[in-house]
Amino acid sequence: AMISAIFAIAASMGVASATLGVDVSQATLPDAWKCLKGDGYDFGIVRCFRSSGTVDPNCPHTIYNAHDGGIDHVDAYFFPCPKCSSSAKEQVDEMLDELAKFNLHHSDAGGKGTFGTIWLDIEGPQYWHASRDENIAYIKDAIAAVQARGVPVAVYTSESQWDPITGNADIASHLPLWYAHYDNSRSFGDFRPFAGWSKPSIKQYA
Repeated sequence: AMISAIFAIAASMGVASATLGVDVSQATLPDAWKCLKGDGYDFGIVRCFRSSGTVDPNCPHTIYNAHDGGIDHVDAYFFPCPKCSSSAKEQVDEMLDELAKFNLHHSDAGGKGTFGTIWLDIEGPQYWHASRDENIAYIKDAIAAVQARGVPVAVYTSESQWDPITGNADIASHLPLWYAHYDNSRSFGDFRPFAGWSKPSIKQYA
């Protein structure tokens, strides 16, 4: 889907609060974000790198459009190209350099001209190497590359994707997890621990 609904429970001031958001993989204009805001959505996650190994040219404008539409907190997601000639670090740096060209910088507080966390989209075994060791090395390099830029990093995946790609390796369970289960339920009650993750941060439910 071009726009998918996601559910998060954010711990703030020691109190867990539920919030709704969307992820988008196409250009999304301010009016659309205003509609989403009016429907109760409070955050967005925008695709900024594509499986073709290229920066998504819609990303910077869509982040600004979200801010203009009243969405203060916007994250970005990185759909990697492990089979490309460029390294994980080169791909991450290309994406973050592109954001910087548009005067977008990381801020936990949100607000105009900012983005929050970079989510590594780990799915689609067909995009990955047959060698799980190569895949694990790529993921570790991507995590390190984001962290080296002083930006928080997290992982989007599900057990059905993570297992064939990494062999269910426990290499990222210290990072927040966003998983997908399209059951139309705004609840983590369906979550089953895997690869060291005992609880998720975000669920893609619709």
